[in-house]
Amino acid sequence: MAAVVEAELIALKARGIHRLEAGRGALIECVAGALWITQQGDHRDITLLAGERFRLDRDGLAVVYGLEPARMRITATPGTAAAGQHLRAA
Repeated sequence: MAAVVEAELIALKARGIHRLEAGRGALIECVAGALWITQQGDHRDITLLAGERFRLDRDGLAVVYGLEPARMRITATPGTAAAGQHLRAA
């Protein structure tokens, strides 16, 4: 069984952005609010409401966008960039 790295809760403002590089395998859990997730090279739009999860299934850039104020947790296996970069929307 692979070890996991669990991040603390991440607060995201409405229209806030959280970037993850090379995050394949990371599990994104919406704890409160609503999130929109897109991955590089993936045409799907993933939306999560409180209590829902999504596991990133591609390498490259993934962006998590706050559709409203939200809190999320990102759990990753070693080698994924679970910490990402937290940016404010312009």
